[in-house]
Amino acid sequence: MKVKRLHRAYKKLTAVGLWEESRKASIEAQLKKIEENLERKKAEYVEKMKNKIAETHQSAEEKRAIVEAQKREEFLELEETAAKFRSRGDTPRKFFSCFSG
Repeated sequence: MKVKRLHRAYKKLTAVGLWEESRKASIEAQLKKIEENLERKKAEYVEKMKNKIAETHQSAEEKRAIVEAQKREEFLELEETAAKFRSRGDTPRKFFSCFSG
């Protein structure tokens, strides 16, 4: 009788141990899957942010090029105006505007 009870208790303890191991393995598998998903999402997000940085840099380069082109254009216009005044021997009216009252 005592042996039967010990054997029955041993079976139950073994079953609980197997259930625990099975449950742990299942939870660890879920955890691993979640970690893999998080790593994938992190990599995607990092790539997305790097692309945004590259787009910002490219946009800034385009804006710099536009500003440089406008500066060159204004400088050419200024040179043309100065050449006209030099060819006529005139002094620009605005040159003495600071002295007029």
